[in-house]
Amino acid sequence: MIPQTSPERLATIDYDRGTITDFSAELISTKRVDAGQAVSYGGEYVTERATVLGLVAAGYAEGIPRSAQGAPITIAGERFEISGRVAMDQLVVDLGPDADFAPGTLAHFWGESGTPIEQWASAAGVPLGALEHFLGPRTSVRLRFEVPDAAAMEVLGATCARGLVAGDAVILTGELGAGKTTFTRGLASALGARGTVQSPTFVIARTHETDTVPLLHVDAYRLGDEALIDDLDLDLEGSITVAEWGGPLTHALEGWFDIRIDRAQGAEIDPLDPDTDDPRSVTILQGGTLRRDRLLALLEK
Repeated sequence: MIPQTSPERLATIDYDRGTITDFSAELISTKRVDAGQAVSYGGEYVTERATVLGLVAAGYAEGIPRSAQGAPITIAGERFEISGRVAMDQLVVDLGPDADFAPGTLAHFWGESGTPIEQWASAAGVPLGALEHFLGPRTSVRLRFEVPDAAAMEVLGATCARGLVAGDAVILTGELGAGKTTFTRGLASALGARGTVQSPTFVIARTHETDTVPLLHVDAYRLGDEALIDDLDLDLEGSITVAEWGGPLTHALEGWFDIRIDRAQGAEIDPLDPDTDDPRSVTILQGGTLRRDRLLALLEK
């Protein structure tokens, strides 16, 4: 059965290179068939034994080449091949007779959890650039940044500030000392916020006036309960909101910039010092109903 909600398709874009480095799509259904079953257009692939076929919600409209029959696809760590011709918005994978994958499982084409992109391009018979630069209109994106030190984290915050307007919200997550407040300082500086920007842990929420839209800096770590956040009566519509540990705030938002910060691990790193100059990996995703073009605008330099 195909679900009524829109299936997930996700591309990761490397900010510094401006290229797609990872692509995955949702397995939307499975079907057990007998031997001799012709698959997809023209019946070019025929099952040799009773097996389970999986339908993946990606096709040439998402940038999967029509020539990709036989190219690898990874599901739950197992590697398969695309079976039959690629259609506009879907493709089929022969999962084998013992397959038991639930609809909603992600199928990885190339990248971190799939096949190296160079190998995938070779298997599909297309130039590498065809995978790195084509983004289908229905594909969600996440931007990935490698941030070498605290100064660069502030610069990233300032970069992200350029496209924010009243009503926008940035939800920051990351362990203690990951750099959430450092990022916010850069963002606040670019907005011309007045007053010292520091971790709002002990005041929960602080409003900084700017020459245009107020900046609302929130720490939702100690709140947890959505009702307690509602009691604060925050002006989300009239402000640009940056919320550390802001997951509980999302119930009050339609769309938001979901920013996740991960820092390197090592014996000499102080986990409570956000300004320690060790590398961070930052991932920015579409949250809720945030439009993809709003997120992609962060690529503009």
